[in-house]
Formats: sequence, C-alpha cells, structure tokens
Amino acid sequence: MLGLLAGCGGGGGGGSSSGGGAPSADSGTRETRSLNARANATTYSFNVYLPPASAGPRASLPVLYVLDGESWFETMVTIVEASAIRVIIVAINTGGLRNRDFVPANSCTTSGGGQAAFLDFIRGELAPYIESTFGGDARQRVLFGHSHGGGFVLYALFAQVPGAHAFKSYLSVDASIGCMTSEVYGWEQAYAAAHAELPVRLHLSSASSGNSAANVAFGLVLDQRHYARLAFRQQVYSGTHGGIVPQAFSEGLAFALATGA
Repeated sequence: MLGLLAGCGGGGGGGSSSGGGAPSADSGTRETRSLNARANATTYSFNVYLPPASAGPRASLPVLYVLDGESWFETMVTIVEASAIRVIIVAINTGGLRNRDFVPANSCTTSGGGQAAFLDFIRGELAPYIESTFGGDARQRVLFGHSHGGGFVLYALFAQVPGAHAFKSYLSVDASIGCMTSEVYGWEQAYAAAHAELPVRLHLSSASSGNSAANVAFGLVLDQRHYARLAFRQQVYSGTHGGIVPQAFSEGLAFALATGA
C-alpha cells in the first residue's frame, strides 16, 4: 500500500571526498574495476565498497547497485558506514552515457534507447561478476537511481516478469517521469495487463521543488492497481531535485532491507 509522507530535504549533491586519515577498524574498503559489456559493446568502470569483516560472510550480504556512480558513491558509503548498514555497494559510472543507457528517447533528452541493453548488462553480466568476485546474495539485490536513473529503475521494475526480477528492491528518486510520461505509463500498463502480482519492494521518492507532481500521480496509479506481494512506499521530501538524495537514499535503503511491509 502506498504511504505518502513528507520529509525534510537532504543536503547537497554527491561526489564528495571521503576525507583523510587512516580508516578505522570498522571501515570498509574500496576498489575500482571495469567490465566490457557484451550487451552494448561498452566498457563500464565501477567503484565497489566492501564492508568490514565484522559485517559477516560476504556471500550473505545485500548488494546495492547505484546509477550515476561518479556522483553518488561517496555519499552512499558515508551513509552506510555512519549507520553501520552492512551492504556491498557497486556504483556504476556513466561515462557520459546516462541519456543513452537509462531512458528511451524523450522530451528532455533525445539520445535515449539503450535502457534494455543496459539492464541486460547489469543483470546478466555485472551482477554475476560481482557475486563471483566479491560476494553478495543474489536474492537481496537493490537498484538505486536518481532523475533519469530513477526512470531506469522504473523501466527495470516493469521489464521483468514475476519470479524473474533481478532485484529484490527498487529505489527511484525524483524520476524524470514528466519527460517520458507515455513511456513510463506504458511500461506499467503492459505489466498490469499480464501480471496481477509484483513481488518486490519499491520506494518511490520525489522532491517538492523537483518532479513531485509527476511522481505522485504515477504512485497513485500503482497504489490503485493493488498488486499482490508489492511492498510500496511513496515519499515527497521538501527540497530540490538533487538535494533530497541523501535522505531519500538513507530512508529508501532502510525500507529496501526491511522484512515487513
């Protein structure tokens, strides 16, 4: 069921440094890797955060996949370490291809259309690589995206049939639904025509000084579907398009990793 809440806006944008000084015994580690995607013949770099050994066996940990990784990686790491959330973070750098990879061609950006291939890369190539190299529980994957990235999260949600979702939880922050209204509604309508259940967790958040109107309207549509097995929460935060991301992420991740509705 939809829960429409208002909250205080978060801070500024991401991409900040993690700061100097020696890491504490309870700090995680960072690595940078790259992978050549067969799905779209593109090489993607990505940053990986691994929690400290005290988090327990890595094979049992959730894995958070973050879009626009160059903007949000350090923000996410700071939040999970401050909250002692034990999660592997994989932050995918866009390489300037976010308008191609995240969304179809739309009224805001016309160079789209690569979202299907990008999803194939994440679920068919990147996720297996992460789990075989670093660990992580395939049953606890989380996908995070902001703006066009939030639009991609919604595409990924409806592009997969029940029982075959690549992610357990989907975090869409201030998605650019207004740029591609017919496409987003079309994804949901096609899914609803074929399936009565949506067995995932969805946190749909938006900014009062951003894309809240389009996101709230879409959230009402989802709520009225009464999808079986869907844990859904919608929140509007007081703040700007980018400014709400830290709080939306922090609360969205807590919702994603929860076991109840």
